[in-house]
Amino acid sequence: MANASCKRNLANEVALTDSHEDGIVVSFDGAWQKRGTGRAYNSLTGHASLIGNKTGKCVGYALKSKKCRICSAAKEKNVTPRKHNCKKNWKGSAKSMEPAMACEMLQSVLDQGEKVSTLVMDNDSTTIARVKSTVNQNITKRCDSNHTRKGFTASLIEMGKAHKLLRNTKVRSHIERCFTYSISQNKGQPEQLADALSSIVPHLYGEHSSCGSWCRGNEEGYKHKALPYGKPFDDRDLREALQSLMEKLSSKSSELAYMGSTKKREF
Repeated sequence: MANASCKRNLANEVALTDSHEDGIVVSFDGAWQKRGTGRAYNSLTGHASLIGNKTGKCVGYALKSKKCRICSAAKEKNVTPRKHNCKKNWKGSAKSMEPAMACEMLQSVLDQGEKVSTLVMDNDSTTIARVKSTVNQNITKRCDSNHTRKGFTASLIEMGKAHKLLRNTKVRSHIERCFTYSISQNKGQPEQLADALSSIVPHLYGEHSSCGSWCRGNEEGYKHKALPYGKPFDDRDLREALQSLMEKLSSKSSELAYMGSTKKREF
């Protein structure tokens, strides 16, 4: 039933996609029964799905399991397992499940005579590299806005270990808003986005010559409502750290300007 539903959804996705487009656009993200910590991925199962960009419906799913309860119980009793639908289908690491599931689902789409042109996903370079090498080298990746925002926040929190000012939630939220606003106002415009991202750090330090119309920094008596005592930053070391982060993001403006979202299909 699930496979039949995915096939119908895939047909509808293709029907809604413009004929001049070189395939459909889908969002992908995998998850594990046991959350990885960034250092350890030891879940016994993993699951993932593909969601069509036009329909918002599932066009493919995959499950990976390193264990079967029936087989394990039989092994403990030293007997032959009874006839059953064994769910064990993975021997590799938990972390390697995600790229494997992505390739499996995309290959299934190809086997049905259809093609995926763009994959909206998180910033995992391993998965897209595997997809390009084993399924379709021409498939393109589009950054996921939700994961990008979370990654930016995580970077600020990590920087807060060395810079006390970033431990202030209100300050951090202000920087996050500057970042998300820059992206939302410059969709499809990578050059303008790069300029907007480059103006964030000067803005925080009271330099508003490169800010857009949204900024009131040049008005007389202006105060940063979200910054301590309404005053701009003055920490030079923090400025260098923030500048480095923004330069890294500005170099990816061609990706950030055309982001998609996996929010509809996150588990």
